[in-house]
Amino acid sequence: MRRIAATMVAVLLVSGCGDGPSRTASSADPSVTATGGSPKAVAEAVPPTWRPATLPELAGPTSVLWDVVTVDATHAWAVGSEGYSPEQPDDTGTPLVLQWDGTNWARAALPEIAWHGRFELVAADSPTNVWVVGSTAGPTPEEQVTHILRFDGTVWREVPFPRGHGGHVALVTGLTVAGGHTWVVGNDRSEVIIEQWDGDSWRSHPSPAECRTGGTSFGGTPNVCTVTAIRAFRPDDVWAAGNGAWQGFKGPLLFHWDGSGWRTVGVGISEQDSSFTALAGRSSGELWAVGDGGLAVRGRAGSFEPIRDAPGGALADVTTDPTGQPWLVENSPASQATLATYAGAWRGLPAPQPPDAVGMRLHGISAAPESPQMFAVGAATLPTTPRHLRAVLLEHVPDPADPSH
Repeated sequence: MRRIAATMVAVLLVSGCGDGPSRTASSADPSVTATGGSPKAVAEAVPPTWRPATLPELAGPTSVLWDVVTVDATHAWAVGSEGYSPEQPDDTGTPLVLQWDGTNWARAALPEIAWHGRFELVAADSPTNVWVVGSTAGPTPEEQVTHILRFDGTVWREVPFPRGHGGHVALVTGLTVAGGHTWVVGNDRSEVIIEQWDGDSWRSHPSPAECRTGGTSFGGTPNVCTVTAIRAFRPDDVWAAGNGAWQGFKGPLLFHWDGSGWRTVGVGISEQDSSFTALAGRSSGELWAVGDGGLAVRGRAGSFEPIRDAPGGALADVTTDPTGQPWLVENSPASQATLATYAGAWRGLPAPQPPDAVGMRLHGISAAPESPQMFAVGAATLPTTPRHLRAVLLEHVPDPADPSH
């Protein structure tokens, strides 16, 4: 899963994203836009297979959905916040979980939450093992506390988390669940955070040696890595993505856990100021990692191939459908979102946005492992002063003429 990218002293690529007016994309518009501005980015026209889903009424003035997970055709969860006011950033915002039952989206029945903030990440490996990560609002990172909740199929309960308290400045960027084990990754200043829940307690993991063993990277700064996403397939087969810098290397990286230790995995790209922002795949032998500015890599059986002409904007998230085909969300500087997929060449559609919106950004996308069901989440920018946001959730409608669905 992807997440809110860390801004570190490392070599993370920083992309500007505006909230200014943009052309409204109609859900009935059958035209296909060339992603990334490349003439090779579109192979053929595709039907408009995404449409807005109906959500329960959310509290204003601002609501946002940050992440979504799809377990099967009748179980999905989306997370974010409602009731946030830009004029009161430190004491507004109610964490939000929405649940899909195959027909409707509704609020999940959460335990009493006495803090203001938002949920940013959600992951699940079954309808009875769903995890969310969020953080409190606060004027400084030191005052923001990480909160983690788990749903066992009946009730939600908070799981104490060892980071984000006291002097720790923890930014959690990735969450994944597999085989009864939950993984959380992120960064605490220049330190990589890797925490594993084994069913009873959290276990801290050291990052790979290159990320923390003496020496200096380019420019004389200490060795450093960032981790922005994670995907587990088994308790002893976990992949993470981000970037790193040490003497002789600077660029996007993958990280792999084999049950005994974490190691860095290069993808054939070096001496670049770039980072992976999202990671997806159906198995360890079929991985996709993407990053801003057209960075896309496909992994097959341990080898990695850069895929040219990927969308060139800010790539917030990626998922794979049951056929292994990737779907990603791209946000342009003009606050316009595109949903793109790859089948020999990249093809994309403007994401349908509300008619009263002046822009939209998508933050998360998720596909069910054995169902064509897919959802994407984010927020539309409203024509208000100051600018307010309204949560958006899009659902994928499979093309009946497509034999893969």
